[in-house]
Amino acid sequence: MIWSTRYTEAASVSRNQSQFPLDRQPRMSASDRALPPNCPNCAAPVTGPYCAQCGQETLIKVPTLREFGHEYLHTFVSLEGRLWRTLWLLVSRPGELTTEFLAGRRRRYVRPLPLYLSLSFVFFLLLAMPSADSPFDDTKTKPGTAAKIELNDAERAELRTFDIDAESPLWLKPIAKRYKKSLERLHGDPKLAGQALTAAFLAKLPYAMFFLLPAFAALTALAYRRRRRAYTEHLLFALHMHAFAYLCLSVMVLMPGEGPVGLMLLLWWAYLALALRRVYGGRLIPQVLRSLPVLIGHSLVLVAVMLLVLVLAVPAI
Repeated sequence: MIWSTRYTEAASVSRNQSQFPLDRQPRMSASDRALPPNCPNCAAPVTGPYCAQCGQETLIKVPTLREFGHEYLHTFVSLEGRLWRTLWLLVSRPGELTTEFLAGRRRRYVRPLPLYLSLSFVFFLLLAMPSADSPFDDTKTKPGTAAKIELNDAERAELRTFDIDAESPLWLKPIAKRYKKSLERLHGDPKLAGQALTAAFLAKLPYAMFFLLPAFAALTALAYRRRRRAYTEHLLFALHMHAFAYLCLSVMVLMPGEGPVGLMLLLWWAYLALALRRVYGGRLIPQVLRSLPVLIGHSLVLVAVMLLVLVLAVPAI
């Protein structure tokens, strides 16, 4: 038995060598000849060049410069193709990304959470950049602004006599004193304090906007409660809807002038109605009517979140 096994192995080696000339035999390094007993990543038993448990290569070596460049280029081209395919489907067919993800076709598109984070990052990056034509830029002085500031300072000067120690509860006094100092700095130099307030507001806003996702998912779950869908499906739909919103807002920031704000709101409403019809089914008119309470509720939550962020940003003045 041992002799037959060795004979079979020798015959197999001779057949493999006969397929290549002697000067074209494939060269194998020392690391290629022997597989490690266990995967370096998950310690699972190794049976081939890739781990059957985690999928990582089992033959680990330091890549050459050519291999590193090839891997980077391959990753970039693959990601770029998926990104453009995802953005095109996001814009051209509302709700289709959600249905594709729920149907299991996920490898060809960027996943919902990375897509949302990427587009939100681009929007807030553009929003933080100073631009004279940006509709979100509040650094431009408009006619009558100086008079209004003087009038407001005169009216708010009476607030400096407000006795915090007498009017505030004991547990609220440290916070009230902090806010009073911030308001005094706002009265002293409105321009500098306004810039500090804007910077603090924009720094906190991205984290607060993230909480709009579960609120939007709850609104759609309430509107379609008879469909008995899982909450995570509504959350997935919310990710795609907010990704589209950030994409539109990024385009709006890049546009000169104040931008078509009213047109963007109508576009958001129409996109929401079409997306609801594609994801949840039904006729178009009922979906338009259902989208109204979702849109109104989402707007109220958005206003509440922005006011909360503004209040939290005041101590940064």
